[in-house]
Amino acid sequence: MNGIRFFRKKNHMTQTELANVIGVTQTSVSQWESGRNYPDIKTAKRLADIFGATLDQILGSESMTEDDLRSAGEPFRLILEKSDDLGDEDALLLDQKIRLVELMDKLSPLARARILDRAEIFYEVAQLQADSEKKDRRGLDMGAGDLFGDDA
Repeated sequence: MNGIRFFRKKNHMTQTELANVIGVTQTSVSQWESGRNYPDIKTAKRLADIFGATLDQILGSESMTEDDLRSAGEPFRLILEKSDDLGDEDALLLDQKIRLVELMDKLSPLARARILDRAEIFYEVAQLQADSEKKDRRGLDMGAGDLFGDDA
């Protein structure tokens, strides 16, 4: 079975629902599933993120059967023990990441896609702000050098 079809069925979605989630036409999804066409790499990566799969699984490099679909249950639960080399702050951060993954697994593919889109936008805005602050600091440093460097 095609990887996209496998994960779409596993998540109880129609081709139209999946198309709406990723912003393509139902015909595109149909062509991907039939092997007549393939999603571009960015769309394939987004599908992998939405379904919690690998690119190989999405693009069909790994074969999946109806039995795999029936036996696919809940995602595995990661259990960690605190090690001596893991500080309290790192342990807290790791615990937060695990809780976030567990919450994301409970959401519908559409909700996951929306959260990921918003997180990417938030990250891009934060990066732009950090870059802007660096430029401002460099401008101040250069201005001070001009003031003191020329007269000294």
